[in-house]
Amino acid sequence: MNQAEVVYRRNVNPAKGLAVAGIFFIKWLLAIPHLIIVSALGSLAMVAGYIGYFIVAFTGKLPDGIQTFASMWMRWYVRTYGWVAGIADEYPPFETDPARYGIDAKTPHNDNPSKGWAVAGIFFVKFLVAIPHLIVIAVLSLAMYIAIWIGYLVVAFTGKLPDGIQDFVAGTYQWLIRIMAWITGLTDEYPPFSLGVSPQTGA
Repeated sequence: MNQAEVVYRRNVNPAKGLAVAGIFFIKWLLAIPHLIIVSALGSLAMVAGYIGYFIVAFTGKLPDGIQTFASMWMRWYVRTYGWVAGIADEYPPFETDPARYGIDAKTPHNDNPSKGWAVAGIFFVKFLVAIPHLIVIAVLSLAMYIAIWIGYLVVAFTGKLPDGIQDFVAGTYQWLIRIMAWITGLTDEYPPFSLGVSPQTGA
């Protein structure tokens, strides 16, 4: 696996109560503990990733600890925002590696990182190369938050969350973590410009 993936099951029976809480932004308040953790983990992961550039440039290896930490952050991000979006109704666990959750992420492991990309990261060239993706994700994120709020309304009135909304949200999350996985060095393969996702079926 060379790209990060969002792994999820569509929510076929979303909770109306949580949808109503989302309409009035109460759901976001309930998510604050996780949002704080995600923000802190994200900041630390970016610092660790930058340190990793130097290690790769000199040794050709990216320590497992840095890769595991970055993966933990991305997975926590996906679970938290997946709950906010209504793809999962169970409140996210305060765990680094929960056994089963309605939405999660898989991240690649880079056994042979590129020294060239590491040097590009040290001098911030890698971030410049990521700009096209960052512009797209900014636009997608705005559309996604609008879609999430519309989803709350639909669930509150119909008890169903459209598959299109769930797939669009999951696809946006996947696009974002693929960029982050590339920036932090979990993969050297430049991320594709794609919203394509493959929801799981069954229990």
